[in-house]
Amino acid sequence: MTGEKLRKIFGKVTDWVYPPLCVSCGKPGAMICEECLSKLPPVGEHFCPTCGKPLKPRHYCRHCSGAEFPFRSSRAPYLYEGPVSAMIKALKYDGTISLVPELAKRLADFWQELRWGIDLTVPVPLSRERQAQRGFNQSDLIARAFCGKTGLECDPRALMKLHETLRQVGLSAGERRRNLSGAFAAEPSLVREKRILLIDDVMTTGSTFAECSAALLEAGARSVMCLSVATTPVDHGKQKLLNK
Repeated sequence: MTGEKLRKIFGKVTDWVYPPLCVSCGKPGAMICEECLSKLPPVGEHFCPTCGKPLKPRHYCRHCSGAEFPFRSSRAPYLYEGPVSAMIKALKYDGTISLVPELAKRLADFWQELRWGIDLTVPVPLSRERQAQRGFNQSDLIARAFCGKTGLECDPRALMKLHETLRQVGLSAGERRRNLSGAFAAEPSLVREKRILLIDDVMTTGSTFAECSAALLEAGARSVMCLSVATTPVDHGKQKLLNK
């Protein structure tokens, strides 16, 4: 019997004796239970065509209308709330890598609706220091699994983070942009004249996507589209009613 088969058998026995707990509700049986999967909060049919955040009907996103993002569009299937937030935090901070296939499947299903023309998929990178500390890059894991399901090409070498930056949590949009300014560089030989799909776990203000996209375009990429598993809810104060 091979070592791989032994590990699978051991894993099944362990799950039977110590069943995993749902990272969202705590129910035993699976890392994410079917009930919580049925409650994943969708962005919905009204969203900003640039940043992908949900909008109220007949409103537009004032933040995006006054910004010049280097990427063409950013989309996400879910809001960063409830079970989705619990899944991403469990992966990111607790190392629950077993959640990657489910997240990638959901992202791949959503991708089928977009029909974007893409030549290369690139995950948002971590700095060497942060990746060594965490032991993995969650965006890289999601991107690789996503490409395994969609057949798209993935190359994490195409983009690198040059140095560590402050954690983005708690920073304003302006502070996030300044914090990430000049932090990324792309490899021209891998991205030149290619339509890039940039993948991350969560889109907050768009600063990370913007800086990564700028680096890719500077290296000769033809265009950049952005895709994340989740996006944070938009501030309704940044929405404005369209003129009748």
